[in-house]
This record gives sequence, C-alpha cells and structure tokens, in this order.
Amino acid sequence: MNVLYRRIFKTKTTGVTTIQELLQSMFIAEVLQPGDEIWIVSPWISNVVLIDNRSGSFDAINPEWGRREIRLADVLVTLMNHGTKVQIVTRNDESNDAFRSRMSDVSREHGLEDQIAIHIHDQLHTKGILLTRCLLMGSMNLTYNGMVINDEWVEFSLDPHDLGRTRIEFARYRNVA
Repeated sequence: MNVLYRRIFKTKTTGVTTIQELLQSMFIAEVLQPGDEIWIVSPWISNVVLIDNRSGSFDAINPEWGRREIRLADVLVTLMNHGTKVQIVTRNDESNDAFRSRMSDVSREHGLEDQIAIHIHDQLHTKGILLTRCLLMGSMNLTYNGMVINDEWVEFSLDPHDLGRTRIEFARYRNVA
C-alpha cells in the first residue's frame, strides 16, 4: 500500500522536530532534483532555518553552505542557481519586509532576478509549500512561530493529482495585484 499523505499536529512541546525534519527532507530532495518551479505561499514569512548542516551532513549537496544552519534564502538561491523559478506569495505586512528585502538582495547579488517573483496578496490566508514532488499545506506560516511555537496542523502530500491541482490553484496568484 502506498501512503501518499501524512498529517501532523504540532504543539510547542510535540511535533516540532517532525516539522523541522520534514521541511529539511523536502528541500534537500528538491535541491538534489530541482524542478522548473516551486511555490511558497505564506501570509507571514521569514528567513527560517530549513537545514541543519552544523555536522556537515549536507556538505556534498552544496559546499558553499558551510557547517551551519541553512536558512530559507540560502536554499532558494541554491534552487534558483539550478534553474528553478521561485514563486513567493505573501502579504504586504511589515513583518515580511526583512525577508522580502533579503530575497531581493540575494537574487540581485547572484544575477537571479528573473528566477524569483514575489506576489503580494493582502487577503492571503492560504499556507502551502509546493515543490516539484511534494506539497505541505495547513495552518502553519513559514515563520519561527509557525514552525516552533504555535499549535499547527499540516498535511504532507506526495499525491501527483493533489500536486497538480494545487499548482493550478497557486498559478492564479500570478495575476493578483
């Protein structure tokens, strides 16, 4: 039997490591086999830690990362360098300014401005991370509070039909003004 879904209920005391390890696995898999386009949809977003490389476990994947905690912006730059188009959908909220500025700066520094699009949608409440072969959706914003502090519910999916439907829905954000 193939299991295509996994639901995770997270509180401050349970499930935190599960979420961190799942996000790490999702993004490592994407770096190993990058696709054409990924979507990060989160009303509130920050430069969270995605990969723990302090022990050097992922040195072979990207030696430039070094032995440290690898943040969202670092992973997105790596993917953009591999040709992946990054679509970010978020709100025009002051708490998102630092991350949006960081992404603008690093994409400009690496000459990757054409590989990223940040879409602003002020009524956004949807949250999801759609990579080439997996999807994580639920109540969690891509912030420290969402990943560590708040009670959250997320569902991880490998179902190709689910990914396809979500890709169609997320594509509508391209036209949001």
